Amino acid sequence: MAEVKINLANMTVRIEGVYDTLREYCKEYIATDEKTEDFSIVITPADIQRERENGEYERNSDNYIEIIMALLKVADELPGRNKVLMHGAVVAWKQAGYIFTAPSGTGKTTHVRLWKKYLGSDAEIINGDKPILEVREDEIIAYGTPWAGKERLQKNSCVPVKGICFLRQSEKNNIRKLNKSEALVLLLPQIYIMSDSKKAGRTLELFSKMLEWIPVYEFYCNISEQAVRCSFDALTDQ
Repeated sequence: MAEVKINLANMTVRIEGVYDTLREYCKEYIATDEKTEDFSIVITPADIQRERENGEYERNSDNYIEIIMALLKVADELPGRNKVLMHGAVVAWKQAGYIFTAPSGTGKTTHVRLWKKYLGSDAEIINGDKPILEVREDEIIAYGTPWAGKERLQKNSCVPVKGICFLRQSEKNNIRKLNKSEALVLLLPQIYIMSDSKKAGRTLELFSKMLEWIPVYEFYCNISEQAVRCSFDALTDQ
């Protein structure tokens, strides 16, 4: 068995797995202190084989399946720690975080890259695909994770979330603020909901609090500098 201990979303997690590729994948998150882990997860060859049989992994290696299983097992532990896993890209501007989300292939990673391109050093990509969000008493914190999409755009850092934007491809740029009901319909499929009913219920409670505190927008956009200006102006209220 291969083992790695990582610092992730203000938690220390020990992962017992099969392949050393998981350590390489999480290399920027490896714990260097002696802090006792908050929880541990175990992935066995039997787990990987079962996931291969149940999932859509015909063309993927066992190493890849293990990396995805590690993410899912971590996500399963999050609700009890006031955290959720979200599908989205997080970009920070002057220490404030903004999440761009959409179904895969819509262009969320492209848009955060455009923020970095046109806003320069004040913009920083925290995660390109799977951030962890923590619901605190008075704010939402987004954490980078190793699971950051094929581009691997990520940083072991965190920022308070100040806005969420649901992207749609369009020739013209147009953004509007959503009410809570509209936001719920668009964003719920982008939140990881586990099969355990108690954990799923807690995730929905946390998600509901997020929608009360964070403004959510729907953004029809292209890939121009003007698109960045449109989302930037709305989200940052500049």
